Amino acid sequence: MLDLMYQMIWRMCMIVTIAFLITRLNLFRQMIYQRLSWKGKVVMIFIFGLFGIIGNYTGVVIQPDFSKIPFDYSFHNIESFKAIADTRNIGVIIGGLFGGPAVGIGAGIIAGAHRYLLGGFINTATFILTVVGGLIAGWINWKIAYKERIQPSYILMISVCILFIQIILIPVLIESHEVGVLLIKFTGLPIIIVNGIGIWICALIFYSVLREEDKAKANQTQKALFIANKTLPFFRQGLNKHSCEKVAHILCTHTNADSVAITDLNEVLTHVGKGKNYDQLLQENDQYAMKQVLKTGEIFTLKSISEDRSINTRHPLKAVVIVPLFVREKPIGTLKMYYTNPFKLNESEKELAEGLIMLFSTQLEIGEAERHKELLQDAKIKALQAQIHPHFLFNSINVIVALCKRDPLFARKLLIQLSTFLRNNTRATSQTLIPIEKEMESVMAYFSLEQARFPERFTLKTSIHSSLEKALIPPFTIQPLVENAIVHGFLERLIKETVEISVYNEESFLKISVKDNGIGITSKRLKQIGSQATPSNKGTGIAIQNIRERLSLVFGSEASFSIKSQFKKGTIITIVVPLHYER
Repeated sequence: MLDLMYQMIWRMCMIVTIAFLITRLNLFRQMIYQRLSWKGKVVMIFIFGLFGIIGNYTGVVIQPDFSKIPFDYSFHNIESFKAIADTRNIGVIIGGLFGGPAVGIGAGIIAGAHRYLLGGFINTATFILTVVGGLIAGWINWKIAYKERIQPSYILMISVCILFIQIILIPVLIESHEVGVLLIKFTGLPIIIVNGIGIWICALIFYSVLREEDKAKANQTQKALFIANKTLPFFRQGLNKHSCEKVAHILCTHTNADSVAITDLNEVLTHVGKGKNYDQLLQENDQYAMKQVLKTGEIFTLKSISEDRSINTRHPLKAVVIVPLFVREKPIGTLKMYYTNPFKLNESEKELAEGLIMLFSTQLEIGEAERHKELLQDAKIKALQAQIHPHFLFNSINVIVALCKRDPLFARKLLIQLSTFLRNNTRATSQTLIPIEKEMESVMAYFSLEQARFPERFTLKTSIHSSLEKALIPPFTIQPLVENAIVHGFLERLIKETVEISVYNEESFLKISVKDNGIGITSKRLKQIGSQATPSNKGTGIAIQNIRERLSLVFGSEASFSIKSQFKKGTIITIVVPLHYER
């Protein structure tokens, strides 16, 4: 028995070697990760069937010891009682466990039929049991999960059970039951051990190959994401010479590429690395390939640039992969990665290039979306600012007109104040943020005009620390609030009508408070103000809504706007925004 086991073990090594070669097939990987097509199943049936045939040919021919049987078999041809202790079940069971019922049964039929043709008194039984073994292995594949299916320990347990069932059924399926029992006593344990170990080793090989492939894919994904993280700040700026040059340097540093070029639809935007002095010749050589890439949206690889006679044979670049760049599924350019050695352009580099297509295209789309958002935001800000102009301008002109006959010099002074206001206003329409000191110029200009209209009626108090004068806020944030306080808060004549403006720093936030001691706001109207236009006899009711919208556009959720008011007691409006200064 030990001698038989020894002979079977070294034959099993050949089967294991073949198993390792099978792992090189792309179909094998497809078989592991997803269901095979019928074409793929047919190919794998023949491969694992051949696996079983080799197991038959490398088997050990044995013959039962009839001296241990108390029956007379002298009338039989002793040669007909020969059997083969083989390793065919390795291929059949592995095929079923990894390929499913169709592969298991198909491989079992091929390996079992070949064993049947080799003859012997158990040839019919071995054919049936080989097919049954493939069927059981395939059924298990169909029932259990992928992760369980590739665990070597799990496969060893299953294979031993299948082999045990095959061995104990041999005496049942043959005519000479006593000879069958004698046969399995001598060969059963070695066959189960050797085939079981062989299947377990094959599973270990398959498992290790898959682990290596998963690890390689994970590393490739991590590398692609690392590169994408590095290039994001630049591709978000769009496809221009500056951003492309930065991206090209990153790719040269973190990939095997010796040279990187990035183009738009018409010209090369940048070329970094070796051989860039041949850029014009390379561009002419790549012209057809680039057109195909832009047309089909598929990667193009060329491992023999030097074969083109238009390129100097001494130039260092020998291979190239060209990747299309998209924005909203439309090609906008290409990425070309050159290599000094064609062997550097391996499958790993191609897969990396494929991964970078979507990442780079997404970055470019994000950049374009952000630029559109900025343009839209600027347009909204300008439109909202434009709504302020007539609101103040008509009141100012009315005051100056009234003073022209009575006090021309004072009217002139007020015109200068109006000029200051309008000049700041004109500049503000082209700016998203302005310093507080500029905003206060507009406030003081407005207040001067109101004081001229109602001499000594209103008092303006300001409390602004000098360190905050350069802090940035959206234009016309404070002035409309002062105007609202005077126009609406002091609708009824009151004693000591005062507006107080306070600006201070609170935990890296700029806090602006505009307080008046006017008539206040009713609770019903207070709920409407700021969320919608609230027209009145004195205005359109858009000022506060305008300020809120602009704060939201510029600062997003970091800005806050609140109103506290008590009827007949006054109003406090508080604005909090991030503290920023001019750079």
